Amino acid sequence: MSYAAALRQVVGAAEPWQPKHRWVLTDDVRSWLSGDSRRGAEHTNLYAWLDNQVPPTFDCDLCGEPGDASTADCGISPVVTTYDPDVAQVTRHLATRKYHTTCKPSSMIWVPDTDIPPGPRYLGLPAGTRPDLIGTFELDVHALLDTDPEDGTRHAMLLLTARIVEDHGKGVFPWLTDLELYLGSQGIGRLREPDGDAETAWTLRIAADPATGARPPWIAIRTGHGEDDGTPLHLLLRELDLPDGWAEAARRAGHVDVAVGPCTYHWDSASVPEDLADEIAGLLGEQLSATTTGDQCGCAHLAADHAVTLVESGAFLVGWVRVLRDDEIR
Repeated sequence: MSYAAALRQVVGAAEPWQPKHRWVLTDDVRSWLSGDSRRGAEHTNLYAWLDNQVPPTFDCDLCGEPGDASTADCGISPVVTTYDPDVAQVTRHLATRKYHTTCKPSSMIWVPDTDIPPGPRYLGLPAGTRPDLIGTFELDVHALLDTDPEDGTRHAMLLLTARIVEDHGKGVFPWLTDLELYLGSQGIGRLREPDGDAETAWTLRIAADPATGARPPWIAIRTGHGEDDGTPLHLLLRELDLPDGWAEAARRAGHVDVAVGPCTYHWDSASVPEDLADEIAGLLGEQLSATTTGDQCGCAHLAADHAVTLVESGAFLVGWVRVLRDDEIR
């Protein structure tokens, strides 16, 4: 039995609950009070909270004049964090606003809970020969839009690059090998066609703030769900600049190409085509090597045709990651 159903059993019988004071409640507020729209919150009886703990007298949050729900119809608006399966699994009650009904009716006020990380993510992987050693990779991602020269169809791509920031003195090459083995276990690398069993176990969510659009676009690459609570597990969760038409192309196709390989910082240890390495080195103004400083990463210079070249040369692995539909996001 769900918590909301159990609460209805406890509080009440045949007669539906009505507030003790003259709060005029809308359906969305009743849903919150009953527990239907709460996620991961403590099992508090909000019926009792409203009746016994919320003072009926107040200064209206709109006009500032006194109000009294014990003698007149009034509105109430809980301020609650918005549930999101990727970034905010718990709905938290932040505040309660009160109004004269002539000023504003009751309503739920949903606010975003968590800012999306704007930068790279760090991934730890055990060494293949020494599982007690954990290498640390800095993962960055760029959204690219490739255009088919024959029919003009646009294809959404993600270029995922990894820079090793902790190698325990083993050097770059063995860690790149361990990263390749990990990606292969997830379906990246052995795939070339988006059909049959070609999809990885990963999925992609493309999102923005649905209420105001104030939050920049962001993506979540999900690797699965937790066994205990079912919350999504992520390879990457971050804000991302999306080229015009990228999201539409991704949703239309139902998948995106994900090309994965070493950051340009490590290209002297990878099988990158020499002419492409020279091109990027030229853009940076000097030869790329593993001894250059961290500000010499050239991944931001890589375009869709570069990504295709890297995949075709075998320097980067590729897989097809399915785009989640809105009705699948949970």
